[in-house]
Amino acid sequence: MAKWILLFPLLVVLSCASKAQQYITEIDSPTEFSAYSGSPLSAKYGNIASIKVVYELKTKAVYFINSANFKFHYEFCQFQLHDPNDLYQFNTVNYSDNPKRKYLLANLNFSPSLNRYFLDISPYDLMTPSQIETLFNAIKNATFIGEKLHFLLNTTRLIEAKETLQQRLPILLPEDIYENISFQTVSQGKSVGKLRFVTDLDSLETPLHATDIVVLKKTPMYLPLVAGIIVTEFQTPLSHLSILGQNRKIPICAYKSVFSDEKLRQLNGMSVEFSVKKDTFYVVRNNKNAIPKIKPRITLIKNLKVDTLIDVRYLGLKSVNYAGNKAANFGTLHFLTKNANFSIPEAGFAIPFAFYEKHVASSNVQNWITEATKNSQNPEKLRYYLRLIQESIKNKSVDPQLIQTIEKRLTKSGYTTFRFRSSTNAEDAEGFSGAGLYDSKTVDLTNPTKTIEKAIQKVWASLWSEQAFLERAYFNIDQFSVSMGILVHRSFPNEAVNGVAITKNIYRDNYIGFVINAQLGDVSVVDPPAGVTCDQFICAPKDINSSFTNTIEVIAHSNLNGKKLVMTTAEIENLANQLDLIKHYYFNKISKNYKSYEDFGLDIEFKLDEKTRKLYIKQVRIYNS
Repeated sequence: MAKWILLFPLLVVLSCASKAQQYITEIDSPTEFSAYSGSPLSAKYGNIASIKVVYELKTKAVYFINSANFKFHYEFCQFQLHDPNDLYQFNTVNYSDNPKRKYLLANLNFSPSLNRYFLDISPYDLMTPSQIETLFNAIKNATFIGEKLHFLLNTTRLIEAKETLQQRLPILLPEDIYENISFQTVSQGKSVGKLRFVTDLDSLETPLHATDIVVLKKTPMYLPLVAGIIVTEFQTPLSHLSILGQNRKIPICAYKSVFSDEKLRQLNGMSVEFSVKKDTFYVVRNNKNAIPKIKPRITLIKNLKVDTLIDVRYLGLKSVNYAGNKAANFGTLHFLTKNANFSIPEAGFAIPFAFYEKHVASSNVQNWITEATKNSQNPEKLRYYLRLIQESIKNKSVDPQLIQTIEKRLTKSGYTTFRFRSSTNAEDAEGFSGAGLYDSKTVDLTNPTKTIEKAIQKVWASLWSEQAFLERAYFNIDQFSVSMGILVHRSFPNEAVNGVAITKNIYRDNYIGFVINAQLGDVSVVDPPAGVTCDQFICAPKDINSSFTNTIEVIAHSNLNGKKLVMTTAEIENLANQLDLIKHYYFNKISKNYKSYEDFGLDIEFKLDEKTRKLYIKQVRIYNS
């Protein structure tokens, strides 16, 4: 008999009210709330139950909408209240401070983690504090919740009105919810395998298998070749675990209490089906044998005819086959700066594949690469041969003429510190992210320990790290077809803000919005120190055709900046507009695999200079979701 384990069973009973009953005007109990509720349109806080609410200003009537029948407020108002306006007119009037406004629209939510009901409005809604108070009191009086109801300040506009609003009603800030949720979807999907609780991945005696579903206490430094992961630590949207998990399309979630969940622990060592959805996860006992899928062989293209350093002006999307994806994308960013309000790190150029291939050929590692591919299923032998390959590459002297040419170029630039960044044909690509697989190194012309030669050797050798080799093997990439270029540009010793952006709304399908993570200085947003949270918000570019006013929807604040966003409103608006410019260019070039512009996403790294707060775009790659 199958045994089901469900996180947050609340969502199983959602929307079980009769479809014939379109709405109710009062909610008398939690059971009635559950019967009419459903998942919210946005999954930014994971497991939340929600009911859409309409307050008609003229009649002062409150409508709690049956989630089984209506997905949007507009649908209800059109079909049930016979509103004559089209969608554009409806949004223009009823999400604004227009005196002709007919409705106050909101969502009544329940968070199991907080055990609290709260009200929120669309981030694009310009509802005034007086209107919010009217709406709040009407809902409070029409439900069993009463004085326990709270109002969520979910935008910068509402947070700025905090003092006014908290005098009128109980409030919640975004971090009140974010810091207390216990479940997070990292990568949606379904798999079958053996459930294994692993306390310490590094000291594991029995090797992991591709069919294992692993439960971990800490975020792994690399993503093991497994069928799924449950981890206790929450992830940022662009953590390496998030990116690589979505790239592999395997289910991954964070569940803070997983090691103390006795029902799950009873399934340790058993065959299960593991499924992660946008707001919950399932673990189901079954007797199926997991069968690893065989992926088609991928042979990458490498052009070795280009054998000189390439200035950033001559890099572009067609440079992938001789300089790698990172350099090609960097050249594209340089092209876009001509008509944009952002910069890229200065003094950029690329060292093409030809120099790596010549170095490797003289290092006599081809036989060891062959042995590594033969022993990819034997961890001990694989590590041995990969170590030999890396040591040979690092011990072999780099062509002195190449070093001399690079040194002249760096000296002439006027800068003293530079980043030498991996740029392979097996990373930053559509269908294969390769996030965090390869190394980047710093060169300091004033420091004898941070030399050009050492940086080149280490970056080249990182092509053969165990993690990189296994990730390529997972996708069945021909290991002999990979090659390493290097992107070089001046480094940022001091930055006011660093961040990453996803140019699509990952919390709501096919909807406007870019998801941004930003942090003070150089504190990582991808792999933050323990206990550190960064800003996370959703913004949108200026759109003259939209019925909505631009806004900034706050999901969480950095705890290093006094619970205030680390960027100003003007900086965020400029960032959104520049991201949109970059996204449009890439969408027009490679949109064939995407349903719509909103569905297409880029993963973009950015910085604000410490002295000028000038926006720099450091990197762009396809967001493989």
